[in-house]
Amino acid sequence: MSVVIELTDCFEILGVQPGAHLREIRSAFRRLALSCHPDIAGPQKAKQFETIAAAYAQLKSATPAQISESLKKKKSHGDAGKGSPFSWKKTPPRRPKNDRREEAERESSKRVQDLLLEKALVEAELSMARILEKATRKDEKRTVSSLSKRLLSTHPGVRVLALGALAGRPVEKNVFSSLIEMLRMWSPDDDTVEHLLLLDFSEEQKGDIAAALSARSLLLSEASALALLRWASILPVKMSVVRKLLSHPSPRVLSQALSRWSEKSLPDDLTLIRLLKREEDEVLAPLLRILKDRKVPVWAYGRVKMLAENHVSSAVRVWAQSIVRAQNLV
Repeated sequence: MSVVIELTDCFEILGVQPGAHLREIRSAFRRLALSCHPDIAGPQKAKQFETIAAAYAQLKSATPAQISESLKKKKSHGDAGKGSPFSWKKTPPRRPKNDRREEAERESSKRVQDLLLEKALVEAELSMARILEKATRKDEKRTVSSLSKRLLSTHPGVRVLALGALAGRPVEKNVFSSLIEMLRMWSPDDDTVEHLLLLDFSEEQKGDIAAALSARSLLLSEASALALLRWASILPVKMSVVRKLLSHPSPRVLSQALSRWSEKSLPDDLTLIRLLKREEDEVLAPLLRILKDRKVPVWAYGRVKMLAENHVSSAVRVWAQSIVRAQNLV
């Protein structure tokens, strides 16, 4: 292998403590090999794998004495000048050459055996990873069919669990069709809406989900309706959702929907009649702001003048009076 690395750096590359036991080194290499091997991670990881393999090979081939010496050198660079000038090391007695040769041969033989075993372990783990990857692809096909069925279950808990299983993954066409059908068949509760709005939809799918939910606007709770308004605020279908939610009974939802009204025209007459009959200032104040910037229908003159004179909220009276003056309502 062409990569040459300092022994002390090898420990850092493998993510283990300097002087770590061979078992820790082997375990770290196996873990990194599985995540960086080009057969699994792709050719872009080849250089990283080569570095990891080189670090492992050098640590495996190094004798304990070489590792110890390398660690001492690193420590001596950090502690230079701190030792006593009167201290010295006692030279250990030298062993006979024959003993040293036999020990080196034994270590070399053991290293070869360890490397062969390590290679077999890594190859086995890589093979297992490929088998699991193929099995996962097969399971995904079965999962799509299962999810589609569970989304149409009559039990709301089953449907919510199926929505949870879709988290963090693109919603496939068949599953999305089941989602739309689910919204058509069952009233969306808070759990369903919460899970639904967290899914990874395409832009087109978001528009379809917004349309399907707003079509059931009268059945949405206040919390779900407000969540839908926030979620749809950046979508092209935003105004379609706002128009539908102007029929919601909650004054908070009506207030938020009116504050998002951006069209030059007014809401349709039936919606205006219904909204002008409301008494809540949180509904009437944003509604009157919309009327002030647009032409008030003739049939609404009387109601606006009444609000300007008699409503208990000063904010509503001020907005209504400004319309009466600006548009000269008589």
